[in-house]
Amino acid sequence: MIRVLHLPDSIEKRNGRMSVVMSIYRKLDRSKIQFDFACTDYGFENFEDEIKELGGNVYKIPSNENSFKNIKSMVNDLLRTGRYSFLHYHALSKWGCTLGMANKYHVKTIVHSHATELSDTLFKSIRNRIFSLNIFNNGDKLVAVSPEAGKKLFIFKKYTYIPNMINYKKYAFNKNNRLNIREKYGIEENDVLIGNVGRLSIQKNQEYAIKCLKHIKQSNFKLMFVGDADNNQQIKKIKDLVLSLGLDSKVIFTGMVTDVERYYSAFDIFWLPSLYEGMPTVGIEAQANGLYVLVSEAVSKNLDITGNVRFLEIKEDNIENWANLTESLVKTVKSHDVSAITKIENSEFNSKKVIEQWKKLYEV
Repeated sequence: MIRVLHLPDSIEKRNGRMSVVMSIYRKLDRSKIQFDFACTDYGFENFEDEIKELGGNVYKIPSNENSFKNIKSMVNDLLRTGRYSFLHYHALSKWGCTLGMANKYHVKTIVHSHATELSDTLFKSIRNRIFSLNIFNNGDKLVAVSPEAGKKLFIFKKYTYIPNMINYKKYAFNKNNRLNIREKYGIEENDVLIGNVGRLSIQKNQEYAIKCLKHIKQSNFKLMFVGDADNNQQIKKIKDLVLSLGLDSKVIFTGMVTDVERYYSAFDIFWLPSLYEGMPTVGIEAQANGLYVLVSEAVSKNLDITGNVRFLEIKEDNIENWANLTESLVKTVKSHDVSAITKIENSEFNSKKVIEQWKKLYEV
């Protein structure tokens, strides 16, 4: 059996990287390939129970103890057991300091780029670039979720493009889900609901979405944020903006939910004004549901699988264009695209194709 030690930094359910890895893990023949995870425990809801049910192990370091010394010690102890064939590194973080250890134990390293920017601040970007320097000497295989993500991290090095995969049928439009979710949150039949799914964070740029909502002229538009915040300060900042613009009756915060697939059916259109992304799984999920997606130009053009994606600039002077295009699409698009699932099945995001690429990565 091939055993892989993954270094995703976090195994949180709200983490896009982990959603991708878990989608693959569930579909692999686990009698041939097994995953273990070494990670930082940040205290949020995570996939640990499911990983163990699937036959994997989770090794955690508390967030207040994740020093370079402790990380190196843990990974060294794991690699020296001889159980692992591959060390698979996903997030630019302190965990990258362990890549150089793999060769000592005859373990191959895989470096996976998931984002088109190194971070959302200059300081963190510089720090993460430093964290990434050793991948050029210690990465046996380089992988990216999109061409943009590959070029950003690997620069001049050759890499393999493997698109993200989701269980897209799980996100298909469901009329009962639409009625139930809208009733739960008091969304009237004639209300137009704009959806946004993901962490409330600087990267996801929810403040821009709120400003765009303010510019929508029709009174029956509402905006729903599905997800929790990186910290209390971030959620307060976003909610303060809602209040200052007088939108408190039009913006809904659901917090973290465990049945996010049901929420897409309640939406009429999907917004993704992120400052950067690699290949956002929520954008694929929204398309699988048949929704039109308005997305930042910072996101990979490969996201448009169904022909229902529109890319827009996220500059302050383009806010009105987001509002106008949203109103225009809602007028012309009368229902969810029922052919969306078929379009995804016929694309490079097809589950079987992506699984075969991952198996090839592990030389199975």
